[in-house]
Amino acid sequence: MTLAGRRIAAVAAAGAVALLLSGCGSPEPEPQKLTLSEAGIHYLSAVCPVNGAWDRADVELDRLRLVLARGAAAAGKAEVVPFSEAIGEVGAASTRAAEELGTTAIVWPKAAAPIIDAVRDSLAADAAQAKRVAKLDAAAAIAYRWDPGDAAASDTRARAALGLTGEPQAACAQWRAEQQKKSKSKSSEPAPSTGAPKEQQ
Repeated sequence: MTLAGRRIAAVAAAGAVALLLSGCGSPEPEPQKLTLSEAGIHYLSAVCPVNGAWDRADVELDRLRLVLARGAAAAGKAEVVPFSEAIGEVGAASTRAAEELGTTAIVWPKAAAPIIDAVRDSLAADAAQAKRVAKLDAAAAIAYRWDPGDAAASDTRARAALGLTGEPQAACAQWRAEQQKKSKSKSSEPAPSTGAPKEQQ
């Protein structure tokens, strides 16, 4: 065989090996089709942390108003930092929620899917807006008028489609209580045995 022939054969052999290897990869797992109950829990786990972040941001905004009421000189950079961090967390929580709602690992109930997309869009818009507000000084932050878009309407439609009745704050409070109960349950479980012999006293 000539040198050129050997090169062609080597390339062909390498290609055959690559094809074999590519066929050996694990198949992509099928996305989980959520029941209505599962979809409701997943929705709350995504959006309730956003509500909590908003509660903290509102507290810091009220504090900033009190500081500014004492005079513009009292509202220095250090005074606005807590609010900037809190509204920044609103943006981060909104981004995380949008990602959780849009994950390809799950399939939403058919009737709810387009509504969930609308919620994701509103969360993405809130995240971008929060990023801008976090950079404002005290006076500008107080004067800023948040553009809510259709966030409230989208959330209401999503909750209705997922069978989440009742007031949103109460639903999130119940969700947080369930999470705390699960966390306590896990922490109270005995540590798994390692099988190693115990030391003699």
